[in-house]
Amino acid sequence: MRTVLSVTRRSFGVMDRRAALVEELRTGGTVPARDLATRLGVSKRTIIRDIARLQDEGVPIRLDPGGYTIDPSEEIKRAIDRALTGRRVLRIDYDGKAGPTTREVEPSIFLGGRGGFWYLVAWCRLREDVRVFRLDRITAASLTDERYPEPSKARMEELAAALPS
Repeated sequence: MRTVLSVTRRSFGVMDRRAALVEELRTGGTVPARDLATRLGVSKRTIIRDIARLQDEGVPIRLDPGGYTIDPSEEIKRAIDRALTGRRVLRIDYDGKAGPTTREVEPSIFLGGRGGFWYLVAWCRLREDVRVFRLDRITAASLTDERYPEPSKARMEELAAALPS
């Protein structure tokens, strides 16, 4: 068994191990540090150090009673922030009143609003119109490689008009 763990340790670089750690948390729900250590072939102490480093880098990992987990709403906020700053198209899974859909959007504004809800105002390619998406209804968000152009003045006016009052 030690030989296998030794080979596993050598096969993972630090960055690869941290990426694998994030993936384990994304797919595994809440996972104790000792289980993560076993899966990745390192010590529990190494896992705790890696998690601290990932948290410092902005990965939304938190410690719950059953172990470590990634906060999905924080992960969605990070994706939205990266899309806004990089002018990148965002693919979202949205659970709206008509049911769940997957859409590509061009984010323009991300803001807090009434009732403590956060909203994303974006050009929706599915509807070919400006839409306002409530953060708590976005179930997943990922960046695409596509960049979108600066919105025209007319679109900026549409976006401003769509803001919740």
